[in-house]
Amino acid sequence: MSRACSTFRRPSWILLSAAAVLVASAVPAAADSSPPTYRAHDYGDGRVMSIDPPGENGLVDAAQLAQFELNGTRPPHSDDQLGPYAGLLYGAPSLTDATLGDYYGDESFGIAPGNVTRTEHPAAGQPVVIYRDARDIPHVYGDNDAALAFGAGYAQAEDRLFLMDVLRHYGAGSLSQFLGPSCADERMDHDQLLLAPYTAAQAQAQVDALPAEFGTQGTLARRMIYSFVDGVNAYIGRTTTDPGALPADYAAALQPPQRWSVADVVYVASLIGGIFGDGGGSEVHNAALLQYLQRQLGDAPGRQAFTDFKQQNDGDAPTTVDDTFPYEIPGHVDPALTALPDDAGKPLTGGPAGTTAGCDLTAPNPAATEIVANLLAMPKHMSNALVVSAQHSADGHPIAVFGPQVSYFAPGILMQEDLHSPDYDAEGASFPGTGLVELGRGRDFAWSATSAGSDLTDQRLERVCDPTGASPAPTGKYYEFDGRCLPMTHETFTETAVPKPGGVGAPTVITHDVYLTRHGIVQGWTSAAGGAPVAVVDQRSTYGHEVDSVVGFLHWGQPALTHDAASWMAGAQQIGYTFNWFYADSRDIAYYNSGLDPVRQPGADPNLPTWGTGGAEWQGFLPAAQHPHAIDPPSGVLTSWNNKPAPGFSASDSQYGYGPVYRVQMLDTQIADELNAHHGQLTRANLVQAMETAATQDLDGLTTLPELLSYLDGRSEPAGVRQMIGVLERWNATGDHRRKTAPGEAQYADHAAVAIMDVLQTKLIRALFDSVLAAGGVTGVGSTGGASAAGYSALPMQWVNTPNSGGAHLGSAYDGGYESYVVKVLRQLRGAPVASPFGPAVMSRICGSGPASCPGVIDQALADTYRTLVSANGDSTDVAGWTSTPDTVAAKQTMPQYDAIAFRPVGIVGQPDVDWQNRPTFQQVVEFYRHS
Repeated sequence: MSRACSTFRRPSWILLSAAAVLVASAVPAAADSSPPTYRAHDYGDGRVMSIDPPGENGLVDAAQLAQFELNGTRPPHSDDQLGPYAGLLYGAPSLTDATLGDYYGDESFGIAPGNVTRTEHPAAGQPVVIYRDARDIPHVYGDNDAALAFGAGYAQAEDRLFLMDVLRHYGAGSLSQFLGPSCADERMDHDQLLLAPYTAAQAQAQVDALPAEFGTQGTLARRMIYSFVDGVNAYIGRTTTDPGALPADYAAALQPPQRWSVADVVYVASLIGGIFGDGGGSEVHNAALLQYLQRQLGDAPGRQAFTDFKQQNDGDAPTTVDDTFPYEIPGHVDPALTALPDDAGKPLTGGPAGTTAGCDLTAPNPAATEIVANLLAMPKHMSNALVVSAQHSADGHPIAVFGPQVSYFAPGILMQEDLHSPDYDAEGASFPGTGLVELGRGRDFAWSATSAGSDLTDQRLERVCDPTGASPAPTGKYYEFDGRCLPMTHETFTETAVPKPGGVGAPTVITHDVYLTRHGIVQGWTSAAGGAPVAVVDQRSTYGHEVDSVVGFLHWGQPALTHDAASWMAGAQQIGYTFNWFYADSRDIAYYNSGLDPVRQPGADPNLPTWGTGGAEWQGFLPAAQHPHAIDPPSGVLTSWNNKPAPGFSASDSQYGYGPVYRVQMLDTQIADELNAHHGQLTRANLVQAMETAATQDLDGLTTLPELLSYLDGRSEPAGVRQMIGVLERWNATGDHRRKTAPGEAQYADHAAVAIMDVLQTKLIRALFDSVLAAGGVTGVGSTGGASAAGYSALPMQWVNTPNSGGAHLGSAYDGGYESYVVKVLRQLRGAPVASPFGPAVMSRICGSGPASCPGVIDQALADTYRTLVSANGDSTDVAGWTSTPDTVAAKQTMPQYDAIAFRPVGIVGQPDVDWQNRPTFQQVVEFYRHS
């Protein structure tokens, strides 16, 4: 179906409420003619730019909703950054520094003369003013830090109040209470409470503990969080008297916005940190894979196969820095520390109920259903960074093109802001509900991040006991530690979910019972060691410290504390969540991999569960000097696309993709090509071009295809297969792009090659690995194959992460898949060098019965691909004319429509789809000529 409007269906009550107040919206205050000086304290000189689609404004009042429903008019500034963002896809080939402004906005401090569109004084007695510019971005100026935080809270509520409400309820595990009862809402509440089950008092205590933990900076952070909440509440107060200030979205919640507390900031932080800043916690799933492989191959061969697939420290893995930073490299593994469930693949029992009985009998709030589905689709690891040092710059100063890829929402899940007080200067992007600039720029430097996924979470098996000495119950609430039988902590979370407009049924009282041990949150119960009951517990290093990272972000906004690469890195060291951070000023570039990384017992296997009885406790945390980092590396280049940080820095237990292929190689290749083309000296436009060229490339075509073509060299194939190979060879020679010639074209320029690769990659994976992995089952795949998120059930990674894997339309693609596995096997079959090859346990079973059987099964995969595509294209044998795959036929879309980026509504007005490009959402282009 067409999603040109991409909005959920409006119940009649929304239209009536909109019409009732059509003329009641507030009129903005007159512009102030004397805002603070444009570019004051700003050393960027206009060479710092950014883009954040679809637009800054996330407030849809009732009058604007009525206009949208009547004629499709979107609220002002809700989509004014969408066109420039989408346009770079076709404008990049002719890009110059002079035309960067066609695709990025000015990220200078303050507002250019004549561009102030609105001036706001949030509250009497608060010495803070908010100026709005021509893109509606708030520029907040406070006389002190507390006033600045108050203004930031007011501005964030003005732009994202309903989204903030959704996020705080999601983070608190109370979405059902806010949006109404449904199975989906309950499931999200359940899952969040298994990550961060904080009562309001516990959440507030985290904020109140900041001074004791961090001294003066902690005291300042606490004061600013409280002031931020006061600013949010000031705006909520305004909505009670100003109809134009109230988001029309609240009609879906059947209640006005409720006051915020500092606990809500913790809830938002726990949600964002849990999605983007966590890693690990898959030990039980890994145990299931190990047990599966041992059943298939035998004990020792199965363990070797597990090590091969895990790729924990693959010698060919691309890394951000070249220096070695050893982490999680065990010596001799002590088997007494490893705790394997009897059947690790068996579902856990107990724990909070996923849903209440009969939740599917209540018709859900239709608006809430779409919001929940959209939030669930958020990818977890994304973002990219391209940073080059002064030695590679045409102007003699470092250049950066970087940003987070946080999926596409309407309104955006990041908002832009420019914040200033006498002691704070920062501009960039913030997660609504958190306040400070988390990604952006200071006076004379800029920074950004990519998700790192380092190993912050371990799963432990707690031995269940009975304090009376009796046999413990299968879901007993006592556990052994250091020879004692201790009670679990029991927290009860209750929410009353009232059906909302469009939903039916009676109010539902939902109770979530959560149990905790000294290590963490009980995920459920199973058995181990021959039937003994155990509780599976997630131990996360950042648990109970969700807002501690604010001290690091605050550090970056203070010129007195951050004034060069080394002082910037000191701020990065205070961030407990796991991110790759990048920096550029007029002289230096820098990188730091943050995270509260536990140091495990030397004999503990970091990929499998350990006992919680006291013998495998963490031994502290990794010192800052041992985190991957660099200032001005010899190569002069830093890149990341969520790849491995450094040699020796082990992939977390949840990461299987750090092999010889990772999507960051597309960035590396394009930077190298730009350097060759421009005599080793790049401009900002050249670096943007490198990013954008990689943004349309097909990683499967770039990596699997050359290896396959080499393997097939000299082989005889049927005529149809030879035609396919010819199409793929021509595509590979021109860069393997998934791109239309022009915006108005209906098909990709290389439509046949894209279709072939999408189907062939899956067929090839199955040909090589079915005999090893298929016995455990296959998830999410139809009988015809194609570009999908399918995978083997036993191994926790999808086969292919194409632009629309699983129908998600999320933009970010090629983040983890079987490319490394396929490339390794094809190289081994040809006798080419492989740093960390598959051992005999896997190779003896590859293709069914080992290398000798591979020619036949690979030929069969090629023939199956040909037949599948003939069928998908109306029985056409004209290979060059193919334009469809089974997936696009099923979706009744062209391939570009199928790949297109969709803006998922988390509110009442959506956005149209745009052509696919694989790049950050909020993105900065940075070059500083001067230093303060």
